Amino acid sequence: MTADQPYPLQKQNPLLYWTTLIFLVGVPNFIHFDVTGRTHTQGLLNPTSLSTMAINFLSTYVLIVVVLLSRRPLLCRKVNIAGWLWIVLLLQMLLSTALAPASRLTPPLFSDNLIALYRMYEWILAFALVLALYTRTPEERGTELMVQLIGRMSWIWIAMTYLILPIMPSQVYGGAGEGEIASAHAQLGGQLLSPSYLSTLSVAAFFYSLFFFPRGLVRFCGCVVAFVTLVLAHTRIEQGSFLMLILLYAIFFSGLFFLRIATIISTAVLAALGILFRSAIFEYISRGQNANSLATLNDRTRVWAAAIEAIRARPILGYGYVVGAKNALKDHWLYAHWIPPHAHNEYIHAFLSGGILAALLALCIYARALWAGFRTAHRGPHQVFLLFLMILFTVRSLGGPNMTYIFTRPGGVFLLIFIGLVGGASIKSSRRKPLKASRSSTHAIPQEVGA
Repeated sequence: MTADQPYPLQKQNPLLYWTTLIFLVGVPNFIHFDVTGRTHTQGLLNPTSLSTMAINFLSTYVLIVVVLLSRRPLLCRKVNIAGWLWIVLLLQMLLSTALAPASRLTPPLFSDNLIALYRMYEWILAFALVLALYTRTPEERGTELMVQLIGRMSWIWIAMTYLILPIMPSQVYGGAGEGEIASAHAQLGGQLLSPSYLSTLSVAAFFYSLFFFPRGLVRFCGCVVAFVTLVLAHTRIEQGSFLMLILLYAIFFSGLFFLRIATIISTAVLAALGILFRSAIFEYISRGQNANSLATLNDRTRVWAAAIEAIRARPILGYGYVVGAKNALKDHWLYAHWIPPHAHNEYIHAFLSGGILAALLALCIYARALWAGFRTAHRGPHQVFLLFLMILFTVRSLGGPNMTYIFTRPGGVFLLIFIGLVGGASIKSSRRKPLKASRSSTHAIPQEVGA
């Protein structure tokens, strides 16, 4: 490959590549769910769930066909991704689900354990698809593959959002989707895709544009579209994380002295302006709600209190994956306006679902990825990009689960980040191309990143 030719990652295993990308992207939601959780007249089997199941089963079929026809194992080379953490977490969730206690308010259903097993199957399928593709890619290009999948996945969702917006405006720009805390402020994403999910993908799309789009108008337009999407989605955790990452990039990774000084000065000026215009900022942050709602983080602290109360009664094994944890929250929930589907915190929800061991494993998984990210950030823009997203997901984990709940779009991104960072960290840095030679990747990359 020459320096001006991108490496054809998708051409090495096209069927597996595009199947994996389609699975990670998933399908939009066109069903309008009631946020109270009480009037889901569509039931478990609806157009959205049936479409998702069809993609999952077809992806499984393609994976089996690829493995059988190629006469190669699922994993074509050894890869170190601290797999024992995930395996022990899976086994703990299986044990907790099998020994889950009966709910006080919700009668047991035959489908409860089937739902939990199906949700675990989604995560297992995600691992199988990504690792099969990752291990069929040259070792030195594995991190680039993970970055490319994240970028394409993010931009596909942004494109779908704006294409469907004029056709179904109330579904795309309105109240939060199922499982989200209700907001009085309209948010982009609506029930087509959770505003929180869309914001997460928008942050990924912004930094993908900044690092890998060609210089000039293309990069500028990509950053603007991603930033506007983030603003319209109006989710505070992702927006706050984005500002933190921009400061981190400008001060430590841009390599431009002028930009560093300008960022420090502008931060001080903005802090002073923030004090002067704090009422307007408070109104924006509150999303049309009152001070009491903001003080309770839109019911998050109430959810945490209910989850902790449930944990105290069963700290060792928890209540089981997905259904058991949701029923435990419902048993300890005192309000009628909304039923929380999860604990709105990664570590609390892991504790609620699988007990103390699951919570410790979740902490170890985040710590392992962060350590790999900081240790390899000097290698080039792909590692910096993944480190930035890992920081985003670490902050995001304080407001909601990424990996201990059902497989979601952010969950797919988190999986790609983890494999890209931890799997790539085991490769000797001498096998990595220097930063200024990284223009052989998918797009042109700014040389100043990581300088």
